[in-house]
Amino acid sequence: MSAYSRGPMRRAVHRALSWLGYQWRVTRRASITIEGIQIRAGRHMSRRVEKALSRGRTQRDELQLLGTLLAPDDTVLDIGAGLGLVSAYCAKRIGSERVFAYEADPDLEPCIRETYQLNDVEPSLEICAVGAQPGRVTLYRDEHSISASVVRRRAGARPVEVSGRALNYVVAKIQPTLLVIDEEGAEPDLFEGAELPTVTRIVLESPDRLIGPDGTDRVIAQLQGIGFGVRRGLSSPEHLVLWRKGPGEERLGL
Repeated sequence: MSAYSRGPMRRAVHRALSWLGYQWRVTRRASITIEGIQIRAGRHMSRRVEKALSRGRTQRDELQLLGTLLAPDDTVLDIGAGLGLVSAYCAKRIGSERVFAYEADPDLEPCIRETYQLNDVEPSLEICAVGAQPGRVTLYRDEHSISASVVRRRAGARPVEVSGRALNYVVAKIQPTLLVIDEEGAEPDLFEGAELPTVTRIVLESPDRLIGPDGTDRVIAQLQGIGFGVRRGLSSPEHLVLWRKGPGEERLGL
């Protein structure tokens, strides 16, 4: 065997050993169950994040909200999949073939796939950012947050450059009816020029946390421009729910 051919084999063996090592490490830590969905407390999270997930109030509220919104014939697009909690929950409810997840941070891919394995689901998963336009995106990793963010939240956050797809391209390809977004600060620009012809409901997770009230107002204005309105009765400080307006709903202020 030539030295040239041994190189790819060594890399393949190294990847396999790394994956097995990861599996051994995470299986030694407890799993956390939120609304019937298991996630593993592994090396991908600090103790602070693990403690917050163990309480699980925000995540539980989000899954309960999705439980009220989901219909059997929905197609779900989860942008900013994190640990795969939302996409696993939706797949349990309506079937894996109707759920599509996108996550920008490549470090989270094994975590997401393990969440799917723990819950016996197989949503479609693509590792890339989603933005108004395709292209490279710089993210910042913070050990005390689950997902990387386009916003540098701490001085010590590590930058990483990832590939990105345009939101309009992804929507045209998948044709979702329900859009769930946790873009970690990318939301103000996400909907510039957006065309969401098949989407009837949108859930934005905690937009004020990273983009502030002005950024949230900008997002709402963009979505109102293409026919969505805020559902105040379903929205909360943690989740903003928007619905495509039907005939007469403008008049009623919905």
